[in-house]
Amino acid sequence: MPFAHFMELALYCPNLGYYEAKRDTVGRRGDFYTSVSVGNLFGELLAFQFAEWLEVLRGQGDQLKIVEAGAHDGRLAVDILGWLRSNRPGLYEKVDYCILEPSLRRRQWQRESVGSFIEKIHWLDGFDGVAASPMSGVIFSNELLDAFPVRRLGWDAKNQKWFEWGVGLAGEHFAWIKMELARNDEPLNQTPQHLLDVLPDNFTTEISPAAASWWRMAATSLKRGKLIAADYGLDADEFFLPSRVDGTLRGFFRHQFAND
Repeated sequence: MPFAHFMELALYCPNLGYYEAKRDTVGRRGDFYTSVSVGNLFGELLAFQFAEWLEVLRGQGDQLKIVEAGAHDGRLAVDILGWLRSNRPGLYEKVDYCILEPSLRRRQWQRESVGSFIEKIHWLDGFDGVAASPMSGVIFSNELLDAFPVRRLGWDAKNQKWFEWGVGLAGEHFAWIKMELARNDEPLNQTPQHLLDVLPDNFTTEISPAAASWWRMAATSLKRGKLIAADYGLDADEFFLPSRVDGTLRGFFRHQFAND
C-alpha cells in the first residue's frame, strides 16, 4: 500500500492507531514534548494575541469564534480560555470556542480534561459544522499538520522520474516497496531540471496533500480573521539538501529518534 495509507492507519486507525490507543503520547510519560506539555505560557501568549485580533472584529458585529483543530488532550483550550476569562472577561463571554475533533475517543478524553470550561466548548467533526457561512474569528492548530499522512516520493536517477515508496511485507516484517506513479500523477513536476540532474538515485522526500487540503478548507471557512498553524517545517530549499537524502520523515519513541 502507499505509505500515506500506511501512516494513516498507524496513527489514526480506530482502537489501534497511535493517537487512538494511547492517551499519554505527549509529555514526560510519552514519546515527545510540545509547547503545551511544558507549561501554560504558550496558550496564554496565544490568548493575548487572539484577544487583540478579536477585539477588532468585535466592533463589526459578527459572532466571533475560536476554532482549534486537533486539540489533543484539551490542555491548550484550557490555557487559552483561562487567560481570556481572567483578563478579557467581556470578550470571553462573547466568543464561541470550537474544537474540531473527528475521533470520538479523543473527544471523550478532551471532555474529561477541560474541567469547568466544558460548557464553553463545542465539539465538531470538521469544518462543515463550523458555520453555515464563512465565520469571523480565529482558526488555528498546534502541531497538527506535520502529523497528517504524507506521500513518500523517491527519485529514479536512471529513468529521470519520480516513484512512490509503498509498504509491503518481507516475511513477518514491513519493507519498503517502489511503486510506479500513475501517468497523470506528477506531484513534483515543478522541480527544476538542473536540480533533478544532480539528485542521487533513490533520493527521498515527502509531500502532504492532506495538509494542503486542510489549509484550503480552513481558509474557505473564514470570512474575516486569522488562520494560524504552529508547526515544525522546512523551507522549500531545505527539502533537497544532501543531508535529506532519506527524506524528512521522523519518528520518536520515549523522546529518542526511532529508526524503525
